[in-house]
Amino acid sequence: MTEHEAAWPPEDMELVLDHDSEIDSDFEEIYDSKGNRITDEYVVDAIADVHRAIDEGRVPVPTGRGGRPSLTGEGTHSPKVSFRVPEELRERAKARAEKEGKTVSALAREAFEQFLRAG
Repeated sequence: MTEHEAAWPPEDMELVLDHDSEIDSDFEEIYDSKGNRITDEYVVDAIADVHRAIDEGRVPVPTGRGGRPSLTGEGTHSPKVSFRVPEELRERAKARAEKEGKTVSALAREAFEQFLRAG
């Protein structure tokens, strides 16, 4: 098995062995959606198949936070500031951002920076 750079399991996921499971694969018959019986060997093979798919790049593996790239620095969360504006101001901001080839967020960040520098 190949080791992966990303930590597994992700921090927000907890994997726990359930020794009190109510399923006893030696006595109960459980089937997947294709009608194959799920046995201990089936599970081992399925896990190996997932590892192969990851190794071959057929399954994306999250490497960090989702969303846009950080403005603070790689691997660091950028805080979010939000506020409400009148519709007319929003439309003016959209038009200005489009004219400058920017997003409204980029335009707002620049204006916020200029305001704070001036203060």
